[in-house]
Amino acid sequence: MRPRLGNRAGLCLVGLALVAGGAGLLAAARRRPGAALADASVIDGRPWALPLLAGVAMLLALVATRWLVMALGWGRVGSRTGSGIAMLGVALKGIDGIGRISVRLVRDGRLRVSVSLQRSADLRQVIRRLDESAISRVRRAVGRDDALAVVRLHVRRR
Repeated sequence: MRPRLGNRAGLCLVGLALVAGGAGLLAAARRRPGAALADASVIDGRPWALPLLAGVAMLLALVATRWLVMALGWGRVGSRTGSGIAMLGVALKGIDGIGRISVRLVRDGRLRVSVSLQRSADLRQVIRRLDESAISRVRRAVGRDDALAVVRLHVRRR
C-alpha cells in the first residue's frame, strides 16, 4: 500500500508544480503582452546555459516518464493471484521476519514467488518450509498443480 501512496503523492506534487509553473508563465505573459518572458542579459556571456537547461529539462522529463510507467505497472510480467498470496502467507505463518510476499502467474503457466525477509529471519526454516509444503500449496490454490515455480528470496539489509 505504501509504494502506491508514495507514487500517487509524488506524481501529484510533480503535477501541481508543473501546473503552478505553467500558470505563472501564463500570468507573466498576460501582464506584458509582446514582451519576452526571460531577459536575454541573463544568458549573455554564458553559451553553456541554454544547452544545460535543455539537458536538465530532458532528464527530468525522462525520469518522470519512467516513474509514471513503473507506477502504472507496465513492464511487469504476469498477474497477481490473491489466492496464491493468501496460501503462501498461511504456509509461512509462524516464521518471524517475513516482510512482503507476492505470487504472480506468468503467461506460460509458471509461478513467480517472491518473499522479502528481514535480517533476523531464519533463512533455513523459510527454505525448508517453501520446499516441503508451501509451493505445492500455492500450486493447488491457483489451480496449476504441474506449474514450474521460480522462487526469489530477498534478504533486506536494514
